Amino acid sequence: MNVILLNPPYIKNFIRSARWDAPSISGSNWYPIWLGYCTGLLEKHGHKCKLLDALIDNIAGDKLVRLCAEFNPQLLVVYTSSASLESDLEITARIKEATSAYTVFVGPWCGVLQDDIFTRSSSLNNVVDSMVIGEFDYPVLDLANGKYYSEVAGLWWRENSGRITKNKPQRPVTAEALNGFPFVTDIYSRHLNIKNYSQAPQLYPFIDLFTGRGCCWGKCIFCLWPHTMTQGLPYRLRKIENVIEELKFIKRKLPSVKEVFIQDDTLPGPRARELSENILKANLKMTWSCYARPNMDLPTLKLMKKAGCRCLHVGYESANKEILKNIQQGINREKMEEFTENAHKAGLIIHADFIFGLPGETVQTIKETIAWAKKLYVHSYQITSPKVFAHTPLYELLKKQASLKDADHLELEVLDGEKLSYWVRRGILELHCNPAYILRLLKIPAELGRVIRGGWQVIKNVVFMQRTN
Repeated sequence: MNVILLNPPYIKNFIRSARWDAPSISGSNWYPIWLGYCTGLLEKHGHKCKLLDALIDNIAGDKLVRLCAEFNPQLLVVYTSSASLESDLEITARIKEATSAYTVFVGPWCGVLQDDIFTRSSSLNNVVDSMVIGEFDYPVLDLANGKYYSEVAGLWWRENSGRITKNKPQRPVTAEALNGFPFVTDIYSRHLNIKNYSQAPQLYPFIDLFTGRGCCWGKCIFCLWPHTMTQGLPYRLRKIENVIEELKFIKRKLPSVKEVFIQDDTLPGPRARELSENILKANLKMTWSCYARPNMDLPTLKLMKKAGCRCLHVGYESANKEILKNIQQGINREKMEEFTENAHKAGLIIHADFIFGLPGETVQTIKETIAWAKKLYVHSYQITSPKVFAHTPLYELLKKQASLKDADHLELEVLDGEKLSYWVRRGILELHCNPAYILRLLKIPAELGRVIRGGWQVIKNVVFMQRTN
């Protein structure tokens, strides 16, 4: 079967493939990693696929419709999001009219929007035939293999009568099955232009992959993927030998790649040690980075550095202990400070993530977090307000507290949406213009150019946002 897997076009710098949907103020672009794995599985089973990142490749309108029609797909897989849904439906309608393809919407927002996707598609001749709740690799494969809709676990589909049928949930993709997926980095190299993807904290060009699916912690109430894509499933690991073979593939076939990013929700200590030991054993001289919880010990961090790890993406979120408790962070401020000091001792750099506007937030707690963040020995900052998605614990909590107008408008008791936006902008500017931070960067000349480019993009966009609001 001919299958198109589409990351649809939308506004400039929009990110749909990350853990929430929003325009990137640093100009960063993520690979469509979930679509990439699904493409590999389909190809392995003999299907002819075209993975189209129309968002990043800036392919839209007539050009995209024509490109799809020339491929003549029988199945169109569309990775949607809440912010872009209306646009996604419109372009899907045009492609469907030109190809008569069966459409299936996929991605974490299918677990958020649920019935809304079908309802909003009704004005476009019911363009959405089906959607998958959760990991979509095997449900899409079942559709491509011709399995009848009622037999595809995890599928919600529209019958000829217009009635929506919700099939039983699917079984989780097992660790054994993950080992059987083709390397996603090979899929990228054949379907995408690697030079179109960049991340402010990463060396350019970079590439990403999963060594496992699911989160080793999975309790943070705001995080999208654990509550939608992997739906609380345990952390399932590929065999380390399989991961090492993919890293060897990158070294051999993609020599222009300067850094590998491990996209596991968080890389826990035991997995980080296993990965590092095997990289060293294989004598792989390569640079890599990962997500990490701020609780790794010094010996683990030193081993990671020795094995080529460069940068840790770390969710600190807040300095306030009550907020950390509310979001089920599971790590206190003192432990995070110890971790940060140990990472510095190990020679690792840190990209620090903070969220302003979590339950319990006030202007005072934001000031507390900004002051604390200035003291942390980190090398780049990211601050955002929470994206509140339906059917997640954060949504349920804020709804209970009557703090929620909609997914983009928080109305906390002492911090309305306008004030929150102001403090996000102010926090970004204060942290990036902090003399201690600038001095810290001057001590690492190898990183200075990358950080200045990314930081300038962030500050420029934040100032522009301030002038236009």
